[in-house]
Amino acid sequence: MSNLNRVGNVDNLNINNVEIKSKEDENIDLSEISFLYETEKLEGERSSFSETYELAPLDENEQGAKFLKGLIDNKDKISSELGLTDEQYDSLACIALALASQETGMGLEDGYVSENTGAKKLLRDVAKWFDVYVRGNGSASSGLTQMKIYDFMNSDKLNQQQKDLLKELGVEAKGVATNNLYSNPDKAAAASVVVLSSILDKYPEYIEQLSSWHKNPDSVFGENMTEEQKIEKGEQILNDVISVYKNADHDTKLAIRNTFKKWFTATPGNKTKELNEEVQLDKLNSLLAGVDSSFSLKQSDLDFIRYALTKPGSEMSETQFCAYGWNKGTGESGMKLDRLLADKIGIILSNPEDFDYDQFTVNVSTLAEKYAQQSVQSAQLAYLDETLNEPT
Repeated sequence: MSNLNRVGNVDNLNINNVEIKSKEDENIDLSEISFLYETEKLEGERSSFSETYELAPLDENEQGAKFLKGLIDNKDKISSELGLTDEQYDSLACIALALASQETGMGLEDGYVSENTGAKKLLRDVAKWFDVYVRGNGSASSGLTQMKIYDFMNSDKLNQQQKDLLKELGVEAKGVATNNLYSNPDKAAAASVVVLSSILDKYPEYIEQLSSWHKNPDSVFGENMTEEQKIEKGEQILNDVISVYKNADHDTKLAIRNTFKKWFTATPGNKTKELNEEVQLDKLNSLLAGVDSSFSLKQSDLDFIRYALTKPGSEMSETQFCAYGWNKGTGESGMKLDRLLADKIGIILSNPEDFDYDQFTVNVSTLAEKYAQQSVQSAQLAYLDETLNEPT
């Protein structure tokens, strides 16, 4: 288990549109969380944080209150079974809360209730059965955090200890669309932490994946350069892109970010334009030139950017990696180097105030930090109140 001792800071690198207060050395106290971030808006309709989420009292959201209670009540058992410290568990719990807000608006997202009850649920179950057994896709996403719990309990995504723990916690998944997470938010909460801990277990493998790029022979770069020179050149190219990006309008920023990420994961000569390396580079250069006509990238620049993004200290934080792994998975596809680096580009070229789906990792990291801050702010307010009321 990686040494996750608190929710990590939201990392914007050179893009610092929103300052989020750091927890520093304060410990999270889940029992102090008394407000939830809710939204009825579907992911495609969300915009800025302030226009997407409402801060609602815990006692006004039954499912959210049960979810938090599940995190608190199951802490000792899960921590004991998985060897988590208090700090590690509390940080994972804040990420679970963030996922519930991101995935279903803490249960209020339009359609969440209807697709889990009545006739619509029956139709959805039939469609999911066809989707799994005919098309070969994953099981139904369930509960406030939208887990494909049947897949986790019936595959090698979790080890046997984790599967047994889920059963001990009362989690049931009798079929690809039949489980008890919607009706039992407390069990969904416990299951979310177990799955998040399995993602965190992959963090050392992620770090090793990054370092593997630096083991490539010099011929990859076509130049006789030292490691420091390769990193420096990659950082310079990346910072030049960031400088242009900062001067773009909101829509152009979004287009640059998406295209930059596609360039990372595209391949030479691919017949599909969205997956074609040359097409995506031309599109990216066109977007950048619209902001600064003198700026242009070359295909060879990508290797140097990769080098800069894989140096020690450039990795996603553990919180960001948990969010990434929840969204993209930590299997063979999710752990591909360019897919990991594309998400890092998305973190660098991001604005935590924006909550479009493309910023999933940043969204969850931001929400997790906001939940963590509630307990700290509560402690600070209590201290301030006590200090102000001391007899003079």
